Amino acid sequence: MQSTTKRNAGGPAEKDNFRPDIEGLRGVAVLLVVLFHAGMLSASGVQIRGGFIGVDLFFVVSGYLITGLLIRERERNGKISFSRFYARRVKRILPAAAVVLLVTIVLSAQLVTLLQRPSTMQDGASAALSIANIRFALTTDYFHPDNFSPFLHFWSLGVEEQFYFVWPAILAVVAWKRPRLGIGIALAAITVVSLAASLVVTDANPPMAFYMLPTRAWQLSAGGLLAVGAGSLDRLPGAIRALFGRFMAILGWVALVALLIAAWTITGGGLAVAGVNQPSTPYPGTAAIIPTLAGVLLIASGAERLGPGVLLRLMPIRFIGKISYSLYLWHWPMLILAQLYLTGSQQIAMSPLQALIVAAFAIPVATVSWALIEEPFRRGQIPLPRPSRIVAAGVAVMVVVAIMGTSFAWGADAQAKSVFGDTAALPTDTPEPDPTNTPIVATTVPPSLPPGATPTPTPAMTPALTPYPNQGAGSFSVAGLRPSVLNAATDYEQPWHDNCLGWEKTTVPPAWGKCVYGNPKGTYQVALIGDSHASALFPAVNAVAKAHGWKLVVYLKIDCSFVDMPMQDFLLQREYKECETWNPNVIARLKAHPPDLAIVSQSRWIFWVNPSDSGLTAQSNAMAREIQKIPSSSKVVIIADPPLPTAVKIPDCLSTNPTDYRRCAFSRANAFGSAMGKREQSAAKQTGAGLIDLTSNICPGSSGPCPAVINGMIVWRDEHHVTATFAKSLAPIVDAKLVAIMDAWAAPVPTP
Repeated sequence: MQSTTKRNAGGPAEKDNFRPDIEGLRGVAVLLVVLFHAGMLSASGVQIRGGFIGVDLFFVVSGYLITGLLIRERERNGKISFSRFYARRVKRILPAAAVVLLVTIVLSAQLVTLLQRPSTMQDGASAALSIANIRFALTTDYFHPDNFSPFLHFWSLGVEEQFYFVWPAILAVVAWKRPRLGIGIALAAITVVSLAASLVVTDANPPMAFYMLPTRAWQLSAGGLLAVGAGSLDRLPGAIRALFGRFMAILGWVALVALLIAAWTITGGGLAVAGVNQPSTPYPGTAAIIPTLAGVLLIASGAERLGPGVLLRLMPIRFIGKISYSLYLWHWPMLILAQLYLTGSQQIAMSPLQALIVAAFAIPVATVSWALIEEPFRRGQIPLPRPSRIVAAGVAVMVVVAIMGTSFAWGADAQAKSVFGDTAALPTDTPEPDPTNTPIVATTVPPSLPPGATPTPTPAMTPALTPYPNQGAGSFSVAGLRPSVLNAATDYEQPWHDNCLGWEKTTVPPAWGKCVYGNPKGTYQVALIGDSHASALFPAVNAVAKAHGWKLVVYLKIDCSFVDMPMQDFLLQREYKECETWNPNVIARLKAHPPDLAIVSQSRWIFWVNPSDSGLTAQSNAMAREIQKIPSSSKVVIIADPPLPTAVKIPDCLSTNPTDYRRCAFSRANAFGSAMGKREQSAAKQTGAGLIDLTSNICPGSSGPCPAVINGMIVWRDEHHVTATFAKSLAPIVDAKLVAIMDAWAAPVPTP
């Protein structure tokens, strides 16, 4: 490759190793990110779905420029000045970041819902401390967040700032004798190890792989390796250099085309709701190799006369690259806060036109930020003390911003508690019954009852629970609801707390005897089988089991439908092989410890792999096939998935409507979907299983919207899981319906 100080097609040799093509490459990178975010927040039908790869380009560019700067300093001075390096980074990064953080904190305190405000302010504090990526790795899936934080984009700055913190020290150590050789070996090792870690962690924990420096360092070191090799071809004969230059120019154009194709086709948010599949790309994983390699080739070929640098050096794209840092900082909070201002909720998308207008307006805002904040500090137009004091002052400023964000978080938390109250779950539990009260079940199983049928109970068994009293609605305020609006989003069932709900990577049910509920000493054994929707109904099933003295064993795994077919996983964004292993292991456990009664429940959404499994009939048959694998000695009851909000986070909605929770009711068309309950009805008919339908208990009546609050209880903790508090209130209903089914089984079978 050519030296960065050589002449290029742009004119005379550039001073200070400045590369106008790299400035243009930054412009491409930030435009990809801005357009991706605008399309995502507006739910536009035309999106640059992989525009987030612009951040990968930034990583490569940073690795190239910072490594090159440090190498040249080491070769020129014989050492690396840490104080000067960090002072340059502070002047370059912190002034604009501090202003954006302060403005965003203040505006978020006014626009973000009170429920989300404490967490949002903590996001701002973590961004100020350069640990936003760590916080989001633990709390937020970039492609499927519970709520978009206006500070989410600071994750990449966290990666870069952590890189700046460790990189000079690493290079200073390995460059002790022969700088370029030592640095090259070290960077090659980092590239290999980090890439391997990225591939492994992407499969196991995509958010961790996406956000963390160890799984992103290979992209920075790839740029660094390019810097190590800068000028290495200068000693070759001119003819060979010219031939190599033409070859690099061709590779540069190939890289640019590949980059644009990747930006259009890679999608990190692959799966859609309601069983509609889209292509998904686990990220970063192997997909990140494309933008990383493209970035390396575009930098390597950028100075070639016939390479893609002829486009990257154009003034419009260079201008965007010049303001790229400020544009990156400002565009995201502007989009998020504009959405909140225009729609009043993050659950309601802006129109594509609105999003494009806001994104376009971010350009003049970024230009002003660049001219009045970035450049004066960066170019030394503002008098500053010596390097060590610049670093100390920069750290002090960001600590003050972090303290400000934390204080806003505390204030918002106190305000939320005063507005919403802090009530928890139901205050009393069902009493422990006599464990000998076991049902009598006939050995002959007649066809299942049709939905809604309630036969007259026989003396063999009667319901053991009475309904909770109807408290009525004195007002429609959210204050005093159970659980409180503050606690609703985390009102999880006991298996979730006990780690008895298998997570994505789980393939084997818990050890026998571990996840046992109801009456552990009961002689009648019940198995609860299904996904997180089944787990959400656990409080009701557990209360029934306690009341009758049954032993309850749970076989629950997140996103794992109890069907005999390949599936995709919504979070892992690939075929859900762990579920395909889990289900046979559950069947093996059921055969080893046959339950008297198996209760199966699951989400209505099945994310199929094979197009032949996309239809209702195929999925019903797959569910029936899986149920038929349960030991024949076990009776089976299916609890149909109830109506769901699907697109509305109920706690967030309640927090924006504190005086009238009725505004958070959701339409029946959205709640029921096109095939709600049909899969379960068909599977029950094929297998002879009983069927419990809770539709009328969760969405009462035959018309009108479905309520978000019933009997003083918040029904939903998110878009599709009931709160543990409300689930427990369903216990008497589940008890009555289950007893009716079991009594029908126990009744004599009529003679034909």
